[in-house]
Amino acid sequence: MKTNQDILRLEHILQSIERIDFVLKNLSYGEYLEDWQKQDIIVRNMEIIGEASISDELKNLHSDVAWKPAVGMRNYLIHEYFSVNYDEVWTTLKEDLPIFKNQIKNILKTLTQ
Repeated sequence: MKTNQDILRLEHILQSIERIDFVLKNLSYGEYLEDWQKQDIIVRNMEIIGEASISDELKNLHSDVAWKPAVGMRNYLIHEYFSVNYDEVWTTLKEDLPIFKNQIKNILKTLTQ
């Protein structure tokens, strides 16, 4: 397993999630829909999350983590350009990202002990 590289990539994922959390803090759904700059920050960091190259060994070891949906979201965001459904992104941010964040934190704890 490429532990050091995986740790670095997981830290990048966590950093991107924390940047998204910072942007979302005190941001209502309506404000989110009207603020293209915040949408761009969020989308860019979601792309980074999906782009992070985690080893197959680690992904297999933690198969409960939504690795494929993260990559799928990245691909959707990259290829849809100005046709992104921001309702769908918001749902992912509010429902899936907190779970993903906790999973990444737990994996990092395991790898860095």
